Amino acid sequence: MDTSQQIVKAGDINIEQIQITTAQGFYQDITNQVMGLQIFEDLFAPFITGTIEIRDALDLLNVFPFNGEEYLELKLSTPSLEEGRIDEKFYIYKMSNRNMVGDRATIYTLHFISTYAIVDLNKKISKTFGGKCSDIARQLITDKTHGLEVTKNVIIEETSNATKYISNFWSPVKNINNVVEVSVNQSGAGSYVFYEDRYSFNFVSLESLYTKVVFQSFVYDNYVRDKTNSNDTQTVKNVTEDYKRIRSISVPTVYDYIERVRSGMFASRMYTYDYTTKRFENKNYNSLDHFKDQNHLNDYPLISNKALYSEQAFMIKVPKYYGNFMNFGDSTNANSIQNRISLLSQIDANKIEIVVPGRLDYTVGLKIDIILYKIEPNTKEDTEVVDEMLSGSYLISSINHYINRNAHECTFELIKESLIVDLNRIK
Repeated sequence: MDTSQQIVKAGDINIEQIQITTAQGFYQDITNQVMGLQIFEDLFAPFITGTIEIRDALDLLNVFPFNGEEYLELKLSTPSLEEGRIDEKFYIYKMSNRNMVGDRATIYTLHFISTYAIVDLNKKISKTFGGKCSDIARQLITDKTHGLEVTKNVIIEETSNATKYISNFWSPVKNINNVVEVSVNQSGAGSYVFYEDRYSFNFVSLESLYTKVVFQSFVYDNYVRDKTNSNDTQTVKNVTEDYKRIRSISVPTVYDYIERVRSGMFASRMYTYDYTTKRFENKNYNSLDHFKDQNHLNDYPLISNKALYSEQAFMIKVPKYYGNFMNFGDSTNANSIQNRISLLSQIDANKIEIVVPGRLDYTVGLKIDIILYKIEPNTKEDTEVVDEMLSGSYLISSINHYINRNAHECTFELIKESLIVDLNRIK
């Protein structure tokens, strides 16, 4: 049996091939020159990016030569996992931090990005787009003339609304982001995002991600090995349990009440003026009024009924142009912008960062559970040891896969917009 396909410890990785290919077809396997590799994914960014650290004794800068026309081909896998594999081509767009090491070697960093980013960079569109938002998004992602020309799998959540606008020599991604801003799903939530993960391009609402099945549960505790007898004298390594363990955790900001109020997370007031109908309107929005009508990662909102806030704390002005396009009503996002601002502020309000053993089937947009324990019970009668404020279901909003020859480690940024504890019941 091929031992490279057998997992020995959590974080094992197979580096099968790392190859650079020039535009002229010349290629070189640089696997042995690689010191470390990082792959970045982000729920709020359109493309996968990464860096690769190289110790070069072959003078590849002049052999190729490097001039911004090279591709990076990666073949990596996690042993024993069918989905744990990367076999993709990226575009190398930058070299930095080149330093001499002795007389015969250099160390430098190569920066790479999804090849579709190069399509976006070199394409500007002058065209009127109209119709259902999800249909426009599909065209902008896949079309060879007016889109990213994506051949990778594409996931598009159908929208309930339509829009119409003129692309004023915008790139495909700028167009897609414009459509994202106005899109509303079937339940009325305006929380769409556009991003690339390891498997596909995604035009979906955050609500749809909240309803996913939990992919993995992580625990921060003192676990080391499984015990095989009652006397704790014999233990055995359990790789499955090792993958569930959090190596380190940090919480950059536990909460920021002032920022939550200022960002429109709790409530907002919108003033609109329609330049064609000459109508002036104002509309108040309160997030608690809509909480039960929407999907969430956890059961309870981030605030109690006693929270102090006012619609006047966050006020916006939105122009409207009813009938600006023939046979089309209002094409702005006036009906959904307050909801979108609130939902995106909520998901940004609770973030934690964890480091875990790496697997290549981890990608952004996955739903995971986090179990953290209290430092100590609140009282002697308190038998609940789980930290109810920080534990719960989260989305993976960004990943840094760090890979070297010995191990694979993942740093996650996790986000959630709800709690597992009802703040109204806390005494």
